[in-house]
Amino acid sequence: MINFKPLISNYEYFQIVKPLGKSIHLKAGETVKAEVIDILPTGGVVLRMKGGMLTVQTEIPLQKDTSLLLKVLNSPSTDHKLKIQILGVLGRDDSLQFLNIQQGKIKDIISLISSSQTLKESMLETLFSLSKGGDITQKERSLIAQLLSGILKNESITLPSVFKNIFPHIKDLTPEKLKEALINSGIFFENKIKKRKFTDLDNDLKEILLSKKDISSEEKRLLKEIESYQILSRLTGGIFSYIPVFWEDLKRGDIFMKKGNKGKNVYFCRIDLDFKSLGKVFTGIFLFGKDLYLNFYVENEKLKNLINNETEELRKELTEDFNTVSIKFLKDIPEERKFIDEDFLRLEV
Repeated sequence: MINFKPLISNYEYFQIVKPLGKSIHLKAGETVKAEVIDILPTGGVVLRMKGGMLTVQTEIPLQKDTSLLLKVLNSPSTDHKLKIQILGVLGRDDSLQFLNIQQGKIKDIISLISSSQTLKESMLETLFSLSKGGDITQKERSLIAQLLSGILKNESITLPSVFKNIFPHIKDLTPEKLKEALINSGIFFENKIKKRKFTDLDNDLKEILLSKKDISSEEKRLLKEIESYQILSRLTGGIFSYIPVFWEDLKRGDIFMKKGNKGKNVYFCRIDLDFKSLGKVFTGIFLFGKDLYLNFYVENEKLKNLINNETEELRKELTEDFNTVSIKFLKDIPEERKFIDEDFLRLEV
């Protein structure tokens, strides 16, 4: 039997005595979903986990047909108990029943959700619904944005080749072409309609996808991605978008731009790139009036050295327009929540 205790600490000790039916193999570090199958008169709860059944005793009020998100933690080999962390509780429609999730658990929840297409689609719908609520707190808004962003970044995004007349290839990219591509990415579709800029809809990707009678599964997925970025933009008060550029080696590219609330000349731009051959590249650009701060994280050492060799030349060129130019290479990619939260500019100088 597994014994639950109330959610007082980050995890409780569960002791498995005997599963019902076939044995269940659990290993440290894995994240699993357990379905609540039945509530027994004795107070016990029957769970379905990894194709097997377990009876657990718990003081936590659970309901039939709901689910638990659990993570198996490391445990000493001499200890016959498993440390299992409760990450969250899902409702009958796979919606999170609470939003007071600890920061350290978010990556595990994202990993579990992304492992199941059905769960991912259901969770996306739930997050969409939650994001439209007018009474959510700033903390809940930040959490929803982190979950949604994390789910998106766990899969690659590919622009269908039929749209090569709208979006540029990386070899032909210029600042003007990038701006035009972002405008036509679909992120600004509703804004164009609101401002009655109907002529600007001709090359808008969301307009093209919505007007198609026969839409492929790939195009449906792309439309859902666009809508997800629109939700993220609304939640963060900035502009969240994929990189609307054809780039063969790029698995995924995201860009986030936001203007600071406390100053007219305070801006931030975060660019996340994930390459098939070069790994991850992060760029954070901060503008405080006439002061410019550039942060880089480059996973590939060879590419990092190439960029680093050009930093002094870049600094000299930029000092012609800015009072201060700071260029720094980071050991790790900064947590995204620092840029989603309202005070992101103050946190990362």
